[in-house]
Amino acid sequence: MNAVTSIVYASEDPSTFIDELQHLLPEHYEELCVTKDFPLAPDYAAYGRLTVHGMLRCITCRSEGNLIGYIIFIVQPHLHYMTCKTAFEDLYFVKKEFRQGRIGIRLFQYAEDVLRQDGVNRIIMHTKIHLDNSRLFEYLGYKHTDKLYTKILSTEPV
Repeated sequence: MNAVTSIVYASEDPSTFIDELQHLLPEHYEELCVTKDFPLAPDYAAYGRLTVHGMLRCITCRSEGNLIGYIIFIVQPHLHYMTCKTAFEDLYFVKKEFRQGRIGIRLFQYAEDVLRQDGVNRIIMHTKIHLDNSRLFEYLGYKHTDKLYTKILSTEPV
């Protein structure tokens, strides 16, 4: 990336960048997936249903018009706190060659601004143990509140 490259952040309808996302997801999967017992197979129909119900918020980051990063949230009232509109991070990613400077920080800040305008009260983010982004989230003002554990019960396809 050179110094004159302009970075554009936007809230986009997933249908506008689904083809580009499909090209980035394998890179995302290879780097971050900890359950490679299962093949990458996104349920695009489910994402479509969430979109129709106004529950999916997609924030993108582009360089020279090309998708270089994204954050996807599922937004709904929290099941435990009906008055707390919560954005649950589904996935986030920035291409490796764009992870310098403040590109990632600005992507998250832009997402927070969009979610704030949508009336979101709370954002819940995750980070992987093997690629820990805790320092980023702490810098952005997030608090470490939970630990997440997973267990594979079966690798048989559904």
